[in-house]
Amino acid sequence: MNNEEEKVNMLFPPWKLMGRFLLVTMILILGTAFSGGIVFNLFIPLAPEWEMGILFSIVVVFCIVNFRVTRGSFFCANILKYYALFLACLNILSLLMDSDKTFSLINAILTLIAFFLISGKTYKKLVQYQLDFFDDIKEAKEAVEKEIAMVNKSKRS
Repeated sequence: MNNEEEKVNMLFPPWKLMGRFLLVTMILILGTAFSGGIVFNLFIPLAPEWEMGILFSIVVVFCIVNFRVTRGSFFCANILKYYALFLACLNILSLLMDSDKTFSLINAILTLIAFFLISGKTYKKLVQYQLDFFDDIKEAKEAVEKEIAMVNKSKRS
């Protein structure tokens, strides 16, 4: 671990951690879109309005969960990990049924890569870094509020 990664007072996580997070985010967004297309073409044929509405809802939930990861939630990181595994299984299933095997194979590989990236040490370091960062902010806020309360109390006396 180099010196930059050990700094706790940085505003943003180290580039290695941030890069891993962004890579996982992009893979899962693409995996969601492509898997949605596969599901709606192969398993559940719906009107385009419904497809877009459902995909939009899934992306909104994904964004909320992903945002919680940036706040240090290991629970949400596990949700993303199993979501990536779910997408990979969906694509592997479509490999067995679909005529366009290349597209399904590429998507299955990408979502499996996202699963392994989320399961890795670097992603866990990011979540821990963010958790520590926001705990430090909370402690600092409490200390400032306590100091302000003491100053206000001394002024009244």
